[in-house]
Amino acid sequence: MKTYRSNGKLFLIGEYIVIDGAKAFALPTKYGQCLFVENSSEIENLITWKATKFDNSIWFETKVRLNDLEIISSTNDKLSQSLQNILKQAKILNPDFFDSNNSYQCLTKLEYPQEWGLGSSSTLIDLISQWIEINPFELNQLTFNTSGYDIACAHHHQPILFSNNPIEVEDLELNWNFKDQLYFVYLNQKQDTQAVVGNHYKNKSKDWKMIQELSDLVVQATKVENLTDLESILDEYQERLGDFMQISQVKELHFPDYLGAVKSLGAWGGDFVLVTYREGMNDYFKEKGYEIIIPFSEMIK
Repeated sequence: MKTYRSNGKLFLIGEYIVIDGAKAFALPTKYGQCLFVENSSEIENLITWKATKFDNSIWFETKVRLNDLEIISSTNDKLSQSLQNILKQAKILNPDFFDSNNSYQCLTKLEYPQEWGLGSSSTLIDLISQWIEINPFELNQLTFNTSGYDIACAHHHQPILFSNNPIEVEDLELNWNFKDQLYFVYLNQKQDTQAVVGNHYKNKSKDWKMIQELSDLVVQATKVENLTDLESILDEYQERLGDFMQISQVKELHFPDYLGAVKSLGAWGGDFVLVTYREGMNDYFKEKGYEIIIPFSEMIK
């Protein structure tokens, strides 16, 4: 049996502008997804796929013919068709892999609750790319077509500075002595907000001067030496981007009286926010109904 693993992702700063070639500061997580592949001799020319969640419950199962990638059986048509499309694009990149009469039993397992949104799709793209021996950025472009920062996080093992035009990834050494004052709070927000805000940004006329200035702020964030400077950069970034999009920041909407910084991670309206510690922080968020508060060192590689 072969085992493959990919990291999840959190997007610290650089959201939205990254699609226009700006810099992004992203964080691979300690949580990810694994793929276990075993050659099977039971039936030729078949991929038997089982996807499992964090609690070992079955997400979906499907059987796909290897040579033409037709779905033979499925417990979830939508998810099976999504997997089928990924495999079809992978076949474009490495057709020889699919020309054999081999059969495979594949099992995926998430290492975190699915609703956390740490990258089940990006880790899947990276896992399949490892297995089929293709470029994950090329497979991503043919399928989900994200900016690519999530794909970079999948196979990098420390924070990264990322840009996608062309793709450049720089590993970062964060010698922050204030990591113990950084926490991730799970908001459990609906996903529609992310799509609405993302489309809103894409549909606005580009302000290239602002994009460059925000990109410079992203780079500055990677070099800060104290918490106060990081808080200032996160606040300025969100304020300027919010003014441009004419959309309220997450702190304005939900935590206006919190004394520390609150930063949306990735798409605004997403699952997690970064918060900086202030006395009474845990009680503050739990009283508002947010029970999942994860220290930086427990989440980030």
